[in-house]
Amino acid sequence: MANKIGISLDDETLQLCDKYAAKHSRSRSEFIAAAIQKYVSDLELGKQKNIIAKELAGEIVKGSEAGVTKISKGLFRYAVEVEMIIMILSELTNIPPDIMGEYRKEAIRNVRRTRGKINLDDLIARNNREFAERKLSATGGTDDTIVDEYTIDDYDFMEDNI
Repeated sequence: MANKIGISLDDETLQLCDKYAAKHSRSRSEFIAAAIQKYVSDLELGKQKNIIAKELAGEIVKGSEAGVTKISKGLFRYAVEVEMIIMILSELTNIPPDIMGEYRKEAIRNVRRTRGKINLDDLIARNNREFAERKLSATGGTDDTIVDEYTIDDYDFMEDNI
């Protein structure tokens, strides 16, 4: 049984009440009753130290662990591939430690600049430009060919590999 009570609301609050009650197809009384229940519920939850049920908390932990496992496996596979590349390069080159240090510094700058997004085509294009610029400076600038882009004609590439 519903009891009638008298309450006082300022004009702005009453307009909000009427607006949202109409929007959600409720009477003013129903809307105010639901608002009171929601407010009391929020107060009670605020008193609780463990708001999330233990079962839900357990599922969240399991889901997090599964995600961490997937990320770890992906990083491990990536590290294996990088290690293989390093092994191949070390067999093919004999780079002095001071040059290797410069390569490391440049790599760190590049990764920071790109925020870790590595695009092989961009890297090749940049290296081609740097090579062409070094070549120009070594020859006194007489060669007017600068490689701005590294491209592969997909059609030619496909024909060669068919």
